[in-house]
Amino acid sequence: MQNIELVRLQLNHLVTQARQDIYTLSTTHDQTKKYPILQRLWDTLSNIHFLSELLASQASLSTQIQQQPFIQPTSIPGQQGIPPIKPLPNQVTPQVNQRTFTVEELATFDGKNGRPAYVAVNGIVYDVTNNRAWAAATHFGLVAGKDYTQEFASCHAGQQSLLATLPVVGRLV
Repeated sequence: MQNIELVRLQLNHLVTQARQDIYTLSTTHDQTKKYPILQRLWDTLSNIHFLSELLASQASLSTQIQQQPFIQPTSIPGQQGIPPIKPLPNQVTPQVNQRTFTVEELATFDGKNGRPAYVAVNGIVYDVTNNRAWAAATHFGLVAGKDYTQEFASCHAGQQSLLATLPVVGRLV
């Protein structure tokens, strides 16, 4: 619960920063000051989006835990019942209505001309359109619309939690 309070305080600070930047943009006539303010505003909104997704994920997990039925103890004396294991929200589970992408289809989601920006890692397609690390649909020279399984493994080994922050839009076939 303490973590949620910290996130709430961060969100309040970010909203205050965004309001201040919007006010400054509306009152300044110095064109050289506008670009850095716009960049800070973009970063602030990206942080707000990230934190709100984090809160939503925590709320979803909390709801799942609260709604999870408890299995009564078995007839074996001293043995406790074990509730069924449910996947965490960041784990991808197969869904019947989940979209499938070919490599060619994925390439069309390059973030250009208003199109969303998608990338694939380990057969899962993620939406990076609003992700700050993928601003302008690029990330350290990588462009959206491709499978980056090898690149992710070499740069972010053991950091699967990074993927948990991204919306899953389908799977790569």
